[in-house]
Amino acid sequence: MTEWKKIRLGNIIKMNENTYSPKENWKFINYLDTGNITTGIIDNIKYINLFSDKLPSRAKRKVKMNSIIYSTVRPNQLHYGIIKEFPDNFLVSTGFTVIDVDTEKALPDYIYYILTQKDVIEHLQAIAEQSVSAYPSIKPSDLENLEVFIPNIYTQIKVEAIISLIDQKIKKNREINNNLAA
Repeated sequence: MTEWKKIRLGNIIKMNENTYSPKENWKFINYLDTGNITTGIIDNIKYINLFSDKLPSRAKRKVKMNSIIYSTVRPNQLHYGIIKEFPDNFLVSTGFTVIDVDTEKALPDYIYYILTQKDVIEHLQAIAEQSVSAYPSIKPSDLENLEVFIPNIYTQIKVEAIISLIDQKIKKNREINNNLAA
């Protein structure tokens, strides 16, 4: 029988660890804004030539493989994803919280699936609607303070494998539909 443990998400993740500095002297940047990803699907990554174009002030957060990006504005708009591949010099908006999971305690994909569950999104939206900012938003601490139940790592692997197969089927069907529409 699988044992489930209730944990505070902040005990197994690190947030917003890596930030770009102009001292790094990149010649170009590939930038993802919050509105350009929905339910893990990226619409557009903006290429910015730093010799001729101005870098958006929000283009600061670095990601790595398996980083989860989660928009802090209006969680119900579903602007989130998990990074599986990315171009060189890739930055995301400070409108995202970048979440890196301690892989000795949990699988990034498993935590991503938890964060993208309807009830979790509704809970975060309720928190956002109580915020004092001009628009509904959450803070990184709201994510850190989420209490979730997770099984042992072996069960996470099994669950993630099943969900991943379903996600691959959905992606394939979306590609087929897009080809048919074209």
